[in-house]
Amino acid sequence: MPPSVLIIGAGGAFGRPLVAEFIKQKSHFSRVGILADPAKVSKFSDAAAQGIEVVAGSFLDPKSYEGFEVVVSLAGNAIMRLQPAMIESAIAGGVRHFYPSEFGSDVGQDSLKTFRYFRDKRVTRDHLAVKAKENPDFYYTLMLTGIFTEWAADPFYGVDVEAHVANTYGRPDAQISVTSIPDIARFTVESILLPLTPGVQKREIRVTGERTTWQKFIDDLGEVQGAKYKCSYLDPAEAAAKQDEARKSGDEVAELMWSVKPLAASGNGIVPGELDNDKFSFRPESVKETFKRVYG
Repeated sequence: MPPSVLIIGAGGAFGRPLVAEFIKQKSHFSRVGILADPAKVSKFSDAAAQGIEVVAGSFLDPKSYEGFEVVVSLAGNAIMRLQPAMIESAIAGGVRHFYPSEFGSDVGQDSLKTFRYFRDKRVTRDHLAVKAKENPDFYYTLMLTGIFTEWAADPFYGVDVEAHVANTYGRPDAQISVTSIPDIARFTVESILLPLTPGVQKREIRVTGERTTWQKFIDDLGEVQGAKYKCSYLDPAEAAAKQDEARKSGDEVAELMWSVKPLAASGNGIVPGELDNDKFSFRPESVKETFKRVYG
């Protein structure tokens, strides 16, 4: 029987393109739902008109998950620490396959063991491992995609696409794995249709559009735009000091921000290991192809 899928966090920046991809492929699923706060159900009226079910409820209520086999969590910073509670409720509601909010670098790298921004993702991974031991028929998938290509070329990482300037924490030769937003959505949807291996409860899907260096990433952006970027590299220790200041003052939002700002040009924004791209039906965009679509 085709799988049934419930999406948590569908209203966010990645949620919208993911829902759009599910709409394209909804014939492969018996049921696709969006879990929504009862006060925000109308926000998803367009998706509902295209055959997506909108479930009014709480992600902490097992009843919200009833009738769904797979859950895809797109939890953002504000609710990331609540994912273990989501998992408990999902299992109680009958869910047997959970996708936590990963969609980025492999947080299991030794170099990221103490990386503040990924702390709650690591806690969630540990909780999933415990639940898998307790429930032999429970599976979970980690989507490891690298940084979203479109979001890496952003003021957050010091990139000004109008002034053609990049002032970035890190170093020019740092490796970075990137994948475009539409391709991450497509990889995610198609991955649900891939067969699980009986008895292998933890599944990692490693996919990227391209692995390059930060300087080459910026050079490709400039080439597509017909401009030469002026690049400067800032000391990550400065960001670490600001992160610590935010921690001491109790400003968690700023603490998380300063934690992740150096990621793109740190060498840790990667998907290491053998890739699974060949398991899918399409070839993802390269960096230049994404930039041509966005800026061409």
